[in-house]
Amino acid sequence: HWIMISWFPKDFTPLESGLDDCLQQYIKNFEREKINGEQLLHITHQELEELGVTRIGHQELILEAVDLLCALNYGLETENLRTLSHKLNASAKNLQNFITGRRRSGHYDGRASRRLPNDFLTSVVDLIGAAKNLLAWLDRSPFVSVTEYSLLKNNIVQLCLELTTIVQQDCTVYETENKILHVCKTLSGICDHIISLSSDSLVSQSAHLEVVHLTSIMPSEGLGMYIKSTYDGLHVITGTTENSPADQCKKIHAGDEVIQVNHQTVVGWQLKNLVNALREDPNGVILTLKKRPQNTLVSAPALLKNVRWKPLALQVRRLLQLWCHGKFFPLIKGNL
Repeated sequence: HWIMISWFPKDFTPLESGLDDCLQQYIKNFEREKINGEQLLHITHQELEELGVTRIGHQELILEAVDLLCALNYGLETENLRTLSHKLNASAKNLQNFITGRRRSGHYDGRASRRLPNDFLTSVVDLIGAAKNLLAWLDRSPFVSVTEYSLLKNNIVQLCLELTTIVQQDCTVYETENKILHVCKTLSGICDHIISLSSDSLVSQSAHLEVVHLTSIMPSEGLGMYIKSTYDGLHVITGTTENSPADQCKKIHAGDEVIQVNHQTVVGWQLKNLVNALREDPNGVILTLKKRPQNTLVSAPALLKNVRWKPLALQVRRLLQLWCHGKFFPLIKGNL
C-alpha cells in the first residue's frame, strides 16, 4: 500500500486511492506524524498502535503490504528458478534433519504419540511456503508452456497436497514422519533436477522491471489487458485482446505483474483501485511491469484467445488455507 525507501526514499505518501477501505481512517494519523518510507520499512506493532492502528487485523494488513514490497525490492535481482529451487531443497532437507534429530533424542515418543509438536508443524508450513514461491514461477509464462517444467510443477503441487493430507491423518507421529520423509526426499530430487538444468538459461535468469507506455486509448475499447489479483495484492496479467493497445505495443506478456501505474506503486492494492488508476488518464498510461525470463522461442505477446496464464487448479487453492494462516482468499479477476 505504501512505497518503501527505495521507491519513495524521503516522503511517505499514503495513496488514498489504493488503500484498503478499512485503512482509510488512519491516513490522517500517518500524515500528521509525517511517517516516511524508511520509518514505514521498520515499523512495529507498538508503533502502529501509537499511530491509532489498534486493531490487530489492520496492523497485519499494513505489515503484510510492507513485507510484499520488501520481497519485491530485495528479491528482484536475486530471485530465479535456481535460487528458489535451492531454498525449497534446503527446507525439505531441514525437515528431514528435524525428524531424524527427534528420533535420536532419548525422549522420543513418536511410536506412542499421535500429536504432532508445534515446531514440527511450523517446519511443514515453512516447506510449503518455499514450494509456493517456486510454484509462483513455474505456473507462469514461459515455464507454464514448457512441458518439462509443467510436469515438475504438477509433481510439486501433488506432493504439497499430499503433505497437507498427511499432517491431518489420525496415526502415530512415527508413521506421519515416515510419510513426510518420503515427500521431502521426492521434493529434494525434483529440486536437484531443476538445479541441474544449467544449460537452460531460463533457470538462472532473474525477473526484471520494464516500463511500458500505452497511448491512443479508445474509451470504448480500453487497454485490452486481462488481470488476476491474488489474495495478497499481486496483479498478474493473464492475456491481451488482439489488436488492443496492450497487444500492439508487443511488450506485455501473460505472467507479467503490474508494479506501478503512472509511477504509483500498486502492489497490495485492491483490484478495483488498480482499475481506477489504469482508467484515470484517457490519453494513456505508463506501466511498470515485473517480467519473468522470456523464452526466445516463444516471445510473442500472449493473446487471450491462444495463450493465457492460468492459476493453479482449484485443489491447490485449498493449500492457501494453510499458507494464509487458515484463511481462504480467492483470486479476483478483472479486465480493461
